[in-house]
Amino acid sequence: MRRARPALRVFAAAALKEWRIRRRYPGFLTAVLLYPLLLPFMYVLQAYGFSGHSAQALAAFQQRTGTVQLAGFLYVGGAMYMWVSIMLWGPGVALQEERVRGTLEQVFASPASRFSILFGPMPVHVVQTLWLFLVVFAALKVVFQVPVGPADALRTLAVIAIAMPSLVAVGALFAALVVRLRDVGGAAQAARGLFQLLCGMTFPIVVLPGWARALSLALPPTYVIADIRQTLLAGAALAALVPDFLVLVGLAVILGLLSVRAFQATERSGRMAGSLGQY
Repeated sequence: MRRARPALRVFAAAALKEWRIRRRYPGFLTAVLLYPLLLPFMYVLQAYGFSGHSAQALAAFQQRTGTVQLAGFLYVGGAMYMWVSIMLWGPGVALQEERVRGTLEQVFASPASRFSILFGPMPVHVVQTLWLFLVVFAALKVVFQVPVGPADALRTLAVIAIAMPSLVAVGALFAALVVRLRDVGGAAQAARGLFQLLCGMTFPIVVLPGWARALSLALPPTYVIADIRQTLLAGAALAALVPDFLVLVGLAVILGLLSVRAFQATERSGRMAGSLGQY
């Protein structure tokens, strides 16, 4: 316990620093409020525009997705896109900002645990995630009249809690990549585009070719989106989603171990090449 106390203090300090940065720039908080509302709304308008309110088009949509809640389907996908963005940009941007300020080398030279350095900002990202899903719940309930009840919301929050470790592991793996490549913008855009294409954020994965569908089943967001749509829009019980939960736990373990190995290899390579202080 005595050994863990310094690491916990560093973890708390990193989380507090991240929160102070977020609070200092109110424009960021405005974006967190508006993006979950506006981004999926564009897809909803496009869907209604292309379908022309056709009963046949709505029937085809229900056959492929299992729901008639078009807005709910797209807003859940939009929320997942925002969540993935938070998990990718969070750890990667934090380390990249240290590099830009010229302090990354000093951070890695400190005796602080790498866990605290990498995952310290995560509590703030969890708050952001809960906030964006709260905005989505409110939009679906008030604007689109989707019948979202308290029990549906609680089951959805349970899915988010179970899925969080796998998304955190994805963010950690991405952070190791950012330290090696020294670029966060291009890498984040490419990763988000990959998830959006393969994970069924704006369309069901059944329309993907077989090889793409196989790839999608290896990515955590695919299961998270499907499970949230099941609990929020179809009222599915958590017991029916246990197989997906087991897959998410397994992916969290595998990706977590990969991120640790990748981070160690990146740090070792950066120390030997002297590139940690370069930007």
